[in-house]
Amino acid sequence: MTSTILSKYKKKILYLLIIVSIFSFVNTISKSLVNGCDFQWHPSVLLWEGINHYQKFIANGGRGDFLCQNGEYAHLLHVLYYPFTLYEWEKARFLWLATNIFFVFSIPILICKFLKLSTYKTILLILIFITCYPTRMTMNYGQQSLFVMFFMMLPFILNFKISNFFAGFSYVKYSSGYVVFLNFLANKEYKKFLLSIIPYLIGWIIYFTFTKSDAITNFFEPIQLSLGKGYVRDADIFSLLNIYLLSSKTLAVKLIFIILIFIFNFLLLIKINKNKDIFLKMSLIMICPLIFFPHSNYDYILLFPLLCYSLKNIEYLINKINIYFVIYFFYFNRIVKHLLDIDFIYQPISLIFLILLLFTNIYSYKIKNNLYIFNFKII
Repeated sequence: MTSTILSKYKKKILYLLIIVSIFSFVNTISKSLVNGCDFQWHPSVLLWEGINHYQKFIANGGRGDFLCQNGEYAHLLHVLYYPFTLYEWEKARFLWLATNIFFVFSIPILICKFLKLSTYKTILLILIFITCYPTRMTMNYGQQSLFVMFFMMLPFILNFKISNFFAGFSYVKYSSGYVVFLNFLANKEYKKFLLSIIPYLIGWIIYFTFTKSDAITNFFEPIQLSLGKGYVRDADIFSLLNIYLLSSKTLAVKLIFIILIFIFNFLLLIKINKNKDIFLKMSLIMICPLIFFPHSNYDYILLFPLLCYSLKNIEYLINKINIYFVIYFFYFNRIVKHLLDIDFIYQPISLIFLILLLFTNIYSYKIKNNLYIFNFKII
């Protein structure tokens, strides 16, 4: 009965959603015009003034000296931001907002085109993406998450060698982009891996040359800055280890645990790559950073590919579960978190659900005799 009503009025419902989404998006833009503090403009300005911002911020206890721009990203990001450094903060912030708007629409459009979704589903997914809290938070804070996600997707959805090169742009954010190069290695795609690290190395060379820094020392300074400032959350494995086990340990000990996490993630990626569906593979790979390394609410945009895939194959039970799960993280996670106000319990539970979601999807597809677990479909 309910499905019949929805089918009958789906166009009118869509029109209503479009109107609501436009108002929501305009509100997001208006807030972004007066915030955007996470946009890493100032560290980039320092670079092009010949100042090594990593050294400066490390000496300052891991803190930046302009808004919340702490510069804990890879060298390449600050090199790429050169055009923005030609403008004062207010104008640069506006230009970065315009760039984020480009990513907000190009990401769902590229995905929907790859999946060959209907116009109705494409519009619906675009509306979800522009109104969900992770996207709005990314734009409001001037975050780099949309930028990173866009380049993380390219080697999966564009069948061009150059897409592997541009995938290296995602490495600017260590807590997310790492999974792309790790996946190249897990899948034994060594040529793609070598091609993808070229932008990273170019960014590093330009940085230490322009700031007259020691090359080897400068190579490790972004990691030193990131770990030194103690950036942790409480809904991922590294943060939980840091809170309960590593808080008083040296940088060397923390690096050892990071290597162990990389190894476990590497083994998990080998398992994920056994799936032949390239888009599902990408969707599951993008969940990994949310499990293993610190992230904020805006990083949950990485769940969007799984939502798209599930909507395309909604006839299966596991995909219905996926949709409910992603919608919860897109619209309700932050509300529930603040209402309960017991992060030390709620966040680890969220991590457990993410782990269950990942492993359920890994094991819910084709196995022996062409049976499908959780899909309830037999070929």
